[in-house]
Amino acid sequence: MRTLILATSALILASSAVLAQAPVTQPGAPGVGGPPPGVVPPPGQETKKNANPCRDEVAAALTKLRKSSWFRMNTTMITESGPSAMVVDYVLPDKMYQKVTQTLTKQSSEVILIAAKAWGNQGAGWQELPGDVMNALRTQMYDNVIQEQAEVGEYACKGRVQIDGRDALSYKLEEERDKNSTAVKNEAFRMFYVDAVTGLPLSNALLVPGRENSPLFKATYSFPLDMKIEPPKDVVKAGDDGKK
Repeated sequence: MRTLILATSALILASSAVLAQAPVTQPGAPGVGGPPPGVVPPPGQETKKNANPCRDEVAAALTKLRKSSWFRMNTTMITESGPSAMVVDYVLPDKMYQKVTQTLTKQSSEVILIAAKAWGNQGAGWQELPGDVMNALRTQMYDNVIQEQAEVGEYACKGRVQIDGRDALSYKLEEERDKNSTAVKNEAFRMFYVDAVTGLPLSNALLVPGRENSPLFKATYSFPLDMKIEPPKDVVKAGDDGKK
């Protein structure tokens, strides 16, 4: 189970890549870059105007998501094992439930993290996970969901669209590439969608030009009112096959 759980935890990292972004904060800035009101910056350090409002809109949506008490992320992705589906429930600040299902084989694995304990189930019953695996899961959740980071990347506004019947604002992540670099450019691009009414993230996707209907990765966010994450029942001891 150890190998599978470590691989599963890596999926958390991959699927949470966009979650792990937050607005750039400036010292003394009440929500906007620059010094506090009434303070004149020293010569040569005048306040700079915001050069990318689209980036800030994405950052604001992610900050709003972090401030929510709970949310669910439904994800489809292409992995080394083929297409996979994953659902991750977060009850902040320290609870997570994850289920990963291999689309072709229908095999699934589950993980529950609650504070300083974690359990895994790959079909033979729930087992408590070793401390190092639990700590890895806690660290990944903190780094990718809880902690606000310095950059979200440079986003361009792409206008209003319909996502699952809802009005959304769309943004494309623009990656600058060194003109002198000989590396092959990655044609895949990331789109981020914000609910036009609530201001919360609605979806994000990794797309390939010409195949936008078959994303390499797609996550959608929801906020179920009945979400709960509790310790599993009938935990199997390590080495036990779960049979009486």
